[in-house]
Amino acid sequence: MGSNWPVALRLPLAAALMIFVAAVLSTQVAIHVMGRQADRQMETLGRVYLDGLSAALLPAVRAGDRAATEAALHQALAFHDGVLDLRLAFVDARDGSRAEARRAHAGEAVQQQAVPEALRPLLAEPGTASASTPGAAQQLLADGLVRLPDHSLWVWRPLVDGATGYGTVIAHLDVSVLAAQRRWLRGLLLLSDLLFSGACAVAGYFMVRRVQRPVATVAHHLYEAALGKPRPIPAHDIPGDDPQAERMMHAFNAMAYAGDEREALLGHLAEQQREADLGRLTATVAHEVRNPLGGMRTALSTLRRFGDREQARAEAVDFLERGVGALEEVVNATLENYRTRPHWRPLARQDLEDLRLLVEADGRSRGVQLALAVDLPDTVPVAALEVRQVLLNLLLNAVRASSPGSRVELAAALQGPELRVTVRDQGSGLDRSLARDIERGTLAPDAPGIGVAVVIRLVERLQGRVAIESEPGSGTCITLRLPLQPTAPA
Repeated sequence: MGSNWPVALRLPLAAALMIFVAAVLSTQVAIHVMGRQADRQMETLGRVYLDGLSAALLPAVRAGDRAATEAALHQALAFHDGVLDLRLAFVDARDGSRAEARRAHAGEAVQQQAVPEALRPLLAEPGTASASTPGAAQQLLADGLVRLPDHSLWVWRPLVDGATGYGTVIAHLDVSVLAAQRRWLRGLLLLSDLLFSGACAVAGYFMVRRVQRPVATVAHHLYEAALGKPRPIPAHDIPGDDPQAERMMHAFNAMAYAGDEREALLGHLAEQQREADLGRLTATVAHEVRNPLGGMRTALSTLRRFGDREQARAEAVDFLERGVGALEEVVNATLENYRTRPHWRPLARQDLEDLRLLVEADGRSRGVQLALAVDLPDTVPVAALEVRQVLLNLLLNAVRASSPGSRVELAAALQGPELRVTVRDQGSGLDRSLARDIERGTLAPDAPGIGVAVVIRLVERLQGRVAIESEPGSGTCITLRLPLQPTAPA
């Protein structure tokens, strides 16, 4: 079973396979036991047949009437149901004579070839090497049974009345009809077993899927929570017949609601902080502007009263210039600290083409080739400016880490609710500890690399993840997974 299949599929399939195999094996064991029992019953059937045949032969044998003995054997051939008697014989131990009856369709060669070794001295034709001798005829054979591959059965038994033994009763029975019925029954049982086992496996598969459904639901919502804001599980997805799953989902919803409350509290605190910052900004600007304005008002009053005097006019104009300069410093300082951020816009394919133009010049100067493999729609709902800044830093680092004649690759594609971007170079690679710190976001401020700290900060702002594959001397592959954001983040 493929290891790349999800657990939600692998576990039900494994359970269904175990149910199927267990059901089939248990039924096969039962069929085998039934077959052994059928073999024993078939042997019992042969002995029961000899019981009836012996009872029919005993009066004629006791009277020494050979004709009556043969008539009883031929009469026994006329009655059969299921078991077909092919050859019946009685070998008299007193004089070695033999009375027998055969079916007309059973050839002599076949019958002689099928005779067991123990019976050949008694059933051999006169004049052959194995024909009965008077000494052998006096010997009563003990009970015996031989099964042949052609689904026939040889059985024999001494015919004894009290303490007197008269000879041996022998029967060759065709049980192929019973064997065919047994094969048919085995096939029917096997087909029924496969159908029943398959039905049990399908039922087990869906039962395990149903048991897994609450866990899969919670796992799906946890994945969504990892990419953004946790979303509570709807009430119609919470099973009412499974107390443990119900408690687990209610606990997840409590966590989601607590997250909502936390976000609301943080938003409220941020609003209060914004109002406080705005108040401080207003007070600072008012304080800084009021002093220059007071001086400028004084200079204007001086110009109005003594404007015809050159010295007073020059002093007032100088004072006005200094006041304007002070106001300009206040405005510049305010803009530097509270500059409005650019408007959010989605990433476009042209942004990646712009990156090519920005990086290719540096790559040509170092003999490094830049290759782009972009499989994106015209626009992708992620913050364009932050993504551009991240990729620009990564590409510049990759170009500067690569040797002349090597290649830097940028690949971008959508994978579900994420934008996946890969930057691969053929440079000297990153130190393992540095790569681990970048993935965890625990990079020291003085770590080497151009803009690495900026990249980490921007990826955290985009709620993305970084994965690094690097071995010293074999290049570096950095993969960014950025969740799609249909609107600008708050």
